[in-house]
Amino acid sequence: MELLQEFESASVYDNAHALFVRATYLVCHRLISSWKTDLNVSLAALELLSGLARLHIRDSDALECKRAVKWICDYICYQCSRPPPAHSKDLHSTIVAAFQCTSAWLMQHPYLLQDKDCLQTVLEVVELGISGTKSVGKSGDIPKFKDEKELKPASMRVRDAAESLLTIILEQVGYFPSECGPESISSLLDEVALMKHCNSMPDSSGNGGGSSITTEQAIAKFKYFVTENSTILALLEEPLGNAEDPQPTVTLLIRGPFGRHAWTMQLRHLPRSKSGTKYHAVNPGRPIPMNDTPQRIEFDQKFFPDGVDKVTPCVADYSIPTLEQIREQYGTDSIRQLETMIENQSIDEKLAWAATDNSADSLSHAQESVPPSVCHEFQAARLFLSHFGFLTFEERNPNNPSESLGAPVQRPLIVLDTKRSQFAQELGMLDKLSARTYDTVHVFYVKSGQSTAQEIISNMSDEHVRSLDAHFGNMLLTLGWPVDLEEHSGWTGLVSTSWSLKTTNQTEPAKHTHSRFNPTAANHNDLRFNGESKVLYWADVSSEIAFVVPTEWNLHCEADGSCLSLCSSHSSGDSLQSAASGGNVWARASDSSAENVKTQKSRNLSLELDTKGASAKDPIPPTRRKTNAMKPALQAQPPAKIFLVWLESFEDHLNFPIDDLLGYTRTGEETQSLQMPRASDCHVIYLHALQSGLLRVKLQGPTGRMSFATPLVDGMVLSRRVVGNLVRQTAHNMAKRRRLDNDNFQPPHVRRRLKVQDIVQKYKMDLSEPELLAHLFKSAF
Repeated sequence: MELLQEFESASVYDNAHALFVRATYLVCHRLISSWKTDLNVSLAALELLSGLARLHIRDSDALECKRAVKWICDYICYQCSRPPPAHSKDLHSTIVAAFQCTSAWLMQHPYLLQDKDCLQTVLEVVELGISGTKSVGKSGDIPKFKDEKELKPASMRVRDAAESLLTIILEQVGYFPSECGPESISSLLDEVALMKHCNSMPDSSGNGGGSSITTEQAIAKFKYFVTENSTILALLEEPLGNAEDPQPTVTLLIRGPFGRHAWTMQLRHLPRSKSGTKYHAVNPGRPIPMNDTPQRIEFDQKFFPDGVDKVTPCVADYSIPTLEQIREQYGTDSIRQLETMIENQSIDEKLAWAATDNSADSLSHAQESVPPSVCHEFQAARLFLSHFGFLTFEERNPNNPSESLGAPVQRPLIVLDTKRSQFAQELGMLDKLSARTYDTVHVFYVKSGQSTAQEIISNMSDEHVRSLDAHFGNMLLTLGWPVDLEEHSGWTGLVSTSWSLKTTNQTEPAKHTHSRFNPTAANHNDLRFNGESKVLYWADVSSEIAFVVPTEWNLHCEADGSCLSLCSSHSSGDSLQSAASGGNVWARASDSSAENVKTQKSRNLSLELDTKGASAKDPIPPTRRKTNAMKPALQAQPPAKIFLVWLESFEDHLNFPIDDLLGYTRTGEETQSLQMPRASDCHVIYLHALQSGLLRVKLQGPTGRMSFATPLVDGMVLSRRVVGNLVRQTAHNMAKRRRLDNDNFQPPHVRRRLKVQDIVQKYKMDLSEPELLAHLFKSAF
């Protein structure tokens, strides 16, 4: 209502640009001035700003976008600077949402990072989120270097959100989507794909040779190292089919918290632009002799300068006896014997020279010069590690007792033992952990009077799909773009078929990002998006959404366990083991969450400073209180169940069978969670087509502090032209709010980092510095 009053009191806005500028200004102003203390209003405002960032207006003002980013950063600074008693879960949820909103603005407006002031503002906020303070304080303060700062973030959730924003700035802004398309922010290459292009593999060629390579065989060709205890480096020293102009080449597969990346590096003495074309002939021939031969001047060699005889001799000149004096001293027989030995030696040397003059080696000066063969094998791994500082071992300080000879030293490089069993499966499970959040929206069609799950599911069968409302098909195709699972490498709605490297080559991988809705494509064949062969897919830089239309196949696809991947079963086993070893950890967490909910209800969803409940002496925020010291592990979170239901009769939402339909909406994530989804936890978006052509919205969800997300509001009426975009944004915001409200949620990059640390603990090799250097000289095969 406040925004409407502001718009009514303002001048007339007859264009999209003016409306965009005014809406952005009003929301940012209210967020800073009066909304920052209310949880739900702050989240709704940040969701609105994220939606405004995705609007592509032709005459959008760069200054207004820069100002919006500055306001959001100021909001983060204000929330982080609040007193310790005010630091609660709700406060940190708004900070995390603000970081996500900032990333949305930067992704949609990458030119903002070209502005020096905007870049400095964003990076200062990132530093504040990671370390808890800024290096550059108020004017007049001495800047504090980052390596001298003590890391005290507002909370771990805030630090994780700041790290994610920093990675998006460095890797994704201006580059997303990549050549792989929006379905993946990681490289689609792995060890097997790289080894197919190596010359050393049998039947290798650029067209898919060496198809019989197993994962274990490919991994044996690589050397694996871990740096920073969070990044796995796989190094391959073989060139990838580059036999014409070989260079010292090393190919890297980098598995880190934010995905898998492939790089190829070459040692070149000149850049490619200046190296030119090199000529490697088998026999270049002899050089052309010079015609003008210089004349040789004959002259007598002189051993002493002229006039040496005129110099008066001294005693030292007589210290060396003459030949006559030697004859008198040793006798004539000894001199003759010496002369005979010299003469015989001279004859032997002449015979030896005569024998060598007739040999092939003696004619080397007359033979053609042949260049040495081009080297094709290099050991470039240690060269790369040395250039990047991984082999720089710090010297111990004998005066420092903490660095004594007996104390362990954190080495910059850890070697992994790839010969141990299960190593390939561990890497596969790491690749199965997505670097982005992923959600699934299940779509149902309810005909008038239907109230059972069998009737609703049968609507998508081949014999009944033709009788569905044509606008339902149109709406369905505006939610995302259709993808074929045989060529899709992103989230598919099923864990078993997601994030797999497909063998078929894709043409135009990024074609779906610009796909437009084609009304003529809405036939019954295009509506079978049940996850068996096709789904509807949408993704941005930090999240993925799969829209699945369940059929009878979805009920039986997990009956034989085919949809349970190795990664999900392993994570489930770890979670069960952690729960068993931790005793009543889950019970204590539930009790703590319940007490937190009661406290927040008493505060009336407010982020204001609670002076009554705060202690007057030494207040400690909840995120910094000491808890039970437990080893970080991959914690499983129950997936958010989101349903999109098309109603022919609006009253049928009262009898919608959510419990019976849960069996058709299994994704494989349920095995990772100790708590199965319930009907009361499901979010349902009902759409009812009115006679006027508009659509009526009905929202249903769990009663909680952050239940309903925007932009859809319960009871609103909207046009069919915008229903797909608004439904997708609402489902996306619902899932984000559920993650914000979950105490046990771990961001994707945190889960990947923990998995890397688990691999290090299992497969690391305890090598000394000399043993590590010796290991680098060993061939990987």
